[in-house]
Amino acid sequence: MAEGEPILWISLAVMLVGLLGSVLPALPGVPLIFLSALVYSYFTDFEFVGALVLVVLFVFAALALVADFIGTAYGARRFGASNWGTAGGAIGGLVGALAGALFFGVGALFGLILGSIGGVFLGEYLRRRRQGTSSPGTEPPRVQPARSDQGDWRRTGRAAGGVLVGYLISAVAQGILGLASVVVFVLALIY
Repeated sequence: MAEGEPILWISLAVMLVGLLGSVLPALPGVPLIFLSALVYSYFTDFEFVGALVLVVLFVFAALALVADFIGTAYGARRFGASNWGTAGGAIGGLVGALAGALFFGVGALFGLILGSIGGVFLGEYLRRRRQGTSSPGTEPPRVQPARSDQGDWRRTGRAAGGVLVGYLISAVAQGILGLASVVVFVLALIY
């Protein structure tokens, strides 16, 4: 194992960054731990960390991404987003994650959060705009809704805050998955 030690220490250092990234925005988390284990396995000819361990780490990485996505969408919905706002948050989260990772250098997680918040606001704006336009030939309703514009935007702001709450919940899940990934990797090295 002496010839594989430098790659082991580099892999463990990258995993530590991934562990930090599982709870901090702008750093890749559990997927980075998986990639580090994959690179280590490749350079050591899969002698210490085999395919089964890599599959488990891949599943943990996929679950972490799903936890991010579901956590932010659930948080928005739980705190009052309409179907439009929830859909906008989901689409904005996907676009933000991709844009953050590929173009802006802020990381997928930070892009996911910002994209989800922006998507909730855009979805609610489009919903309000669609409800505001009536079909030609129809009369406006005689009784106006009791909800004011200010109350609608307050609800939208609360839904965007729900995105942050959902992120915090998903950060806890990611932290657990990140720690479990590192433990599985270390146990594979020992046994």
